[in-house]
Amino acid sequence: MKLKISEISKQSGVPSSTIRYYVREGLLPPPEKVNKKMAYYEDACIERLKAIQCLQGKRYYPLLIIKNILRRMDEGLSLQEAESVGNAVFGTEDRVGLGLLDRAAVLAQTGLTEDELGLAESLGIFIPMIHEGEKLLYDEDDVRVGRDSLRKLIDYGVDLRDMDFFVELGQKIVEKELALRRKLVSDKSMKENIRITTEISRPGDIYREYILRRLFQRQVQKNIRKSLGKKKRE
Repeated sequence: MKLKISEISKQSGVPSSTIRYYVREGLLPPPEKVNKKMAYYEDACIERLKAIQCLQGKRYYPLLIIKNILRRMDEGLSLQEAESVGNAVFGTEDRVGLGLLDRAAVLAQTGLTEDELGLAESLGIFIPMIHEGEKLLYDEDDVRVGRDSLRKLIDYGVDLRDMDFFVELGQKIVEKELALRRKLVSDKSMKENIRITTEISRPGDIYREYILRRLFQRQVQKNIRKSLGKKKRE
């Protein structure tokens, strides 16, 4: 059944302006236009709008991720199945109800100045949870890193420009990890792909943190041995 946008808005609780925005962003199929002032939407848009509102209001997914979840639903997955990868990668199950913060709140909670935050973002060493156009929103991980890491490093005299290697080398790690995942799921069905991706996300997080910490500790040990050997020779 086809409905006018006013009826779609009434039944979904989503304003007409937002519905049109979702159409422009590709989250909803375009309506059937009768003339310049009249268009009809499929009634299936009502349930789709409810799904979008749930994903935005509870999970705080970026629109790009929501679009991908909707694509999976179009291919036959349930909402829960379709968003399972997003939950695993973005940790949204743990974030439900916590909300996201705007820039003013992040500055207040981290102690960073506008210039410091702007520089960190321009260098790519501070990455907002959501960055869509000019829209920037932050989560508790952003606050923790800004407050407990960047703020303290700056106070000790660290120049943020000297930290750009984290991004350069981190990107290489991410690319290798994604290549490994593609290898694991290359011959799998969509559901198997999602299941494997979901199940290896947490182990991947744990191992990434572990190997970097151990490599750092190992290098410190080497430096200590070198320093002790030098002192002994003297």
